[in-house]
Amino acid sequence: MDKQTERRAGQRPRKAYLATREALQHLLETPEFNPGDQIPSERDLADMLGISRMTLRKILDELIGTGVLERRGNRGTFLTSTAIERPLTQPVQLGISKIVELNGAVPSSRLIFFHQAAASSRIARLLAIKTGTPVLIIKRLRLADTKPFCLETSYLPQERVPGLCAEDMRQGTSLNQLLAARYGIVGVSDEGTIRVGIMTPEEQELLQAEPGSPALTYRGVIFDSDKRPNEYLVSVNHPQRVAFRIATTLSSGQALARRESDAGPAADLLV
Repeated sequence: MDKQTERRAGQRPRKAYLATREALQHLLETPEFNPGDQIPSERDLADMLGISRMTLRKILDELIGTGVLERRGNRGTFLTSTAIERPLTQPVQLGISKIVELNGAVPSSRLIFFHQAAASSRIARLLAIKTGTPVLIIKRLRLADTKPFCLETSYLPQERVPGLCAEDMRQGTSLNQLLAARYGIVGVSDEGTIRVGIMTPEEQELLQAEPGSPALTYRGVIFDSDKRPNEYLVSVNHPQRVAFRIATTLSSGQALARRESDAGPAADLLV
């Protein structure tokens, strides 16, 4: 057997292994499983995937190593619980540090970089300033119980925050509290989007995620009570450590309108 044939023969088992691992990950991502759920027994999974239990254990060990799964003593193997729930309808003033505390964890942050740049046309439009106006760019890694869960980049018009420096951020001070106390800037509303994307190599390293990992990315503008934009925020969230929670309540008028709409023409028969 020549070297090329040997190499191809060696690649086949590896491709089959990776395909099996991917199949297991797809299985665990189906609606039947939620964060914190116990996964089926090794015997059942091996039968479902058509592999030996030895191969399955190796795959499970890798998924545990990357944080997808966790072993809980003799109880079995579980999907890792979501560390942080972020409410979509949260008051802007609440801030991420308070949200971490409400999740029962200890918040902390690490400054990645802090520098001044000229506003691009897009950033200028979002912040209602002229293109080329100096802005401060502050990137911080946010952690809960020392585990990174999101990477936040804030863009602030420099003229509104004179004297703000990197040392302020290194002290772990809440940016929201600092802006309110020192500059009287209080965010009261935000407008943005949440989309799924693929992490960059830098984001993967900082968030301790696998190559090619997806991310839940929020991009939005924070406004003060006068509807003036004060900050443009990009928040890249680890998909296995963050979940966005939705809670809505209909007013009595909305609830009545919905009931009438659901009833349709049949409602006339009840009069």
